[in-house]
Amino acid sequence: MGRPKLDFASVEPRVRAFLDEVVAWASDREDIRAVVLLGSQARAASPADEHSDVDVVLFADDPDPYFSEGDWLSRFGEPLLSFVEATPVGGFAERRVLFRDGLEVDFVVPPAGAAQEIPADTGPVFARGFEVLYHDGLGVTPPPAAIPQPPPPTQAELDQSSNEFWYHLLWAAKKLRRGELLLAKQACDCRLTTQIVELARWRAHGSDTWHGLRFFEHWAGDDVVEALRPTFAAYDAEDVARALRAKGELFGRLEDEVAARFGLAVSVDREEIFRRL
Repeated sequence: MGRPKLDFASVEPRVRAFLDEVVAWASDREDIRAVVLLGSQARAASPADEHSDVDVVLFADDPDPYFSEGDWLSRFGEPLLSFVEATPVGGFAERRVLFRDGLEVDFVVPPAGAAQEIPADTGPVFARGFEVLYHDGLGVTPPPAAIPQPPPPTQAELDQSSNEFWYHLLWAAKKLRRGELLLAKQACDCRLTTQIVELARWRAHGSDTWHGLRFFEHWAGDDVVEALRPTFAAYDAEDVARALRAKGELFGRLEDEVAARFGLAVSVDREEIFRRL
């Protein structure tokens, strides 16, 4: 079966009008060689809603002017906020903008030559949906349209994850004991949470777990989502201490489940870790 085409009738009228304007603008410029729509506006699964932004790729002969200044954005509305940052995948840069009318757009601007050699790590993004809105004859060749299934964790990977988590759990407790409350809270709420998500992703092996924290509540399982709630802390020393212990208890539970599922061993002496905690 071929890739389903985007049903533009389902796209919000304001977004359709914006995309029409982008195509008209691009067709008047010699340096814009192709325009591709990505992300939620082009997806069939988990499609755009009223909170979604618009992800547009502009393949340009020279991307630099689109990052060095933002005057060109006025063609599409009045910017309220705009800045440049690296894309999560692909190794490109994007200009992100929030227009005063509320439309939020990410303009990814890679060099035109990348259209036929798009980095492989963007494959899952294209696989979820894309639409070539305009091109001047330049071929756009995305990576293979498949969402790769990562391999199950190895013993070495579980050991690394376990040792790293338990080390930083005790590290955060030391910072808390020293009185560095904000640092301890940041480690608890951010770093240790990221490692719990990694274990949850291994536990959900075989499911589409997206990337980073995206749609965590959809794929992690209701039990994990509920167990994660009390592991976050208020800006209070006693509550950070409570949350650190809750983080450890949840990680230990997931650690056991992952080890049992994949025939691995838990190598960390958790009893000693909790004694030190």
